[in-house]
Amino acid sequence: MNIVITNPSGLTDAHIASLRELGDVVIYTDTNPKNAVARLKDAEVAVLDCFLTPVTKELLSHAPNLKYFTINSTGYDHVDVEAVRCAHIVASNVPGFSTSAVAELAIGLMFAAVRKIAQGDREFRAGLYAVDPGTPEAERYLGFDLEGKTMGVVGLGSIGARVAAMGAGIGMRVIGYNRTPKDIPGVQSMTLDELMRQADAVMICLARNQGTAGLITKELISKMKTSAVLINIAGMDIVDQAALVEALNSASI
Repeated sequence: MNIVITNPSGLTDAHIASLRELGDVVIYTDTNPKNAVARLKDAEVAVLDCFLTPVTKELLSHAPNLKYFTINSTGYDHVDVEAVRCAHIVASNVPGFSTSAVAELAIGLMFAAVRKIAQGDREFRAGLYAVDPGTPEAERYLGFDLEGKTMGVVGLGSIGARVAAMGAGIGMRVIGYNRTPKDIPGVQSMTLDELMRQADAVMICLARNQGTAGLITKELISKMKTSAVLINIAGMDIVDQAALVEALNSASI
């Protein structure tokens, strides 16, 4: 069996040794869309870095022997899923490898936005030494307490559920929306419209796919509190970017 590893993709020596027990393994470290066709033409199994080499219909058409591949991603947004189905190829991902890391990043971004950490860091590095907390100038760094505020989690998969649990640990009231209703302890389910109205911190934790693209519309953004923050750890195109920029520039959120 011909096994091709297009890029290291986090594989350890032990992983590679296990693969060598299954067949002939060829390892590359610099695969990209320009050389991927030549490297995959004889592959029966492939380990792919889909960020460096997206799995397209064109690529698969040049890999006639490919029966199975795995990607180094939790989602399939860099994979033409329909082309994979039509080619009768089995594909897999790594859904749980970064759940805690991504959830922690989401919480960190929420703190950064609410407490103006990036703004303060930028201005102090530029030469601002101190701000008198008793002056109006200090108000732009104050932010607000998260304890007692409402976190709205959009998408209650493994990452969204972890974000929700962390929010509850901070002392926030947690509300959530999921296309398929889920009963998660401590999370009050509601419509997306109502979530956008109530949340002080909107956390977008959805998988990026055709069904979620454009989900957060201009109308939904307009329903957010003017004091609210929006944290998007999913794909950019889930949120109407033009409407988001407009809301930020007009201080609507």
